[in-house]
Amino acid sequence: MEKIKIFLGICFCLLTVGLQAQSGWTREAKGFYLQASASYFSSNNYYTTEGRLADQGSDFRTSGLLLYGEYGISDRFTAIVDLPIVRLNSFSTTETVAGVGNIQLGVKYKLLKSFPLSLQVALDIPTNDGTNFARSNEPNAFGQFDEINLPVSDGEFNIWTTLAASHGFKNGKTYASAFSCVNFRTEGFSNQFQAGVELGHLFFNKLYLIGKLKIQERLSSENNVQSGSFLFGEGTTFTNYGIMSMYKITDHFNLVAQYSDYAGFLVDRKNVYDGGTISLGVSFEY
Repeated sequence: MEKIKIFLGICFCLLTVGLQAQSGWTREAKGFYLQASASYFSSNNYYTTEGRLADQGSDFRTSGLLLYGEYGISDRFTAIVDLPIVRLNSFSTTETVAGVGNIQLGVKYKLLKSFPLSLQVALDIPTNDGTNFARSNEPNAFGQFDEINLPVSDGEFNIWTTLAASHGFKNGKTYASAFSCVNFRTEGFSNQFQAGVELGHLFFNKLYLIGKLKIQERLSSENNVQSGSFLFGEGTTFTNYGIMSMYKITDHFNLVAQYSDYAGFLVDRKNVYDGGTISLGVSFEY
C-alpha cells in the first residue's frame, strides 16, 4: 500500500497548466515534491463564445516555464505552491510579450483516515492588472502599428476548492481518481466548475502512463464585465483529454512528458483556442 501512495503522490503533481493536485492522497509528514516543466501551445482554431469555429488567420502561441512544489506539513495536511516563472504570449502577426503568471498557494487536507478523500483550497494571486500589450509586426493600412492585449495574468484573485477521491488497486501498479472543483472568481468574472477522472498504470516498473479527462463549465454570474479576451477565461468551456508519461530515472528523480488537447463531445468548446499542448519536465521527490 505504501508503494501505491508514493506512486499516486507523484502522479497528481504533474499537471502543467492550472496546476492542482487532484487526488485523494496527501504527502507524508516532511515529504516533498518539486517539478520544473516547460510547455508549448499553438493554434489558429478559435471557438467563439457561441461555440462557432472561426479561423483567425494567424496562430496564437503560448509557452511557459513552471515550478511546482508540495510539502507534507503532516500526514493529512499538504502545502502546495504553483509558480509560473515566465509565460510568453504572441500571435504569429505580433511580437511576443512575457511575464509571471498567477501564483497559486494552497493546502490539501485528507478528510478520512481509512479512505483517500481530500479537500483542497488554493488561492490564485494575480501578478499584474491583466494588461500586457503586444505590438503588431507590420503596420496597418494607415501606417500605424496595432496593439493587442495578451495578458499573462487575469488580474484577479481566484479561490479553487477541490474535492477528490482516489483508489489504488491491489496489484500496486494501477490507480483511479475522480475530482470536482469550483473556481470562485472576483472582479465580476463568472465562477467556473470543473470535474474529471484519471487512470494510471505502471509498466516495466519504470514507466507510468496516466490518462486524463476533464470538463469545464461556466457558472452563472450577475456581472459579465470581462467577456472580451479568451485569456481571461470568461465564458470558457471545454472538454479536455490528455496522456502523461513519467519515467523513473532513480527512486527520486523522474522525467515527465504530457500531451493534452480539447474536444466537444461532453462540453462544447467556447471562447477557447483548440489545439494540443506539449510539456516536458523533470521532478524530484523525497
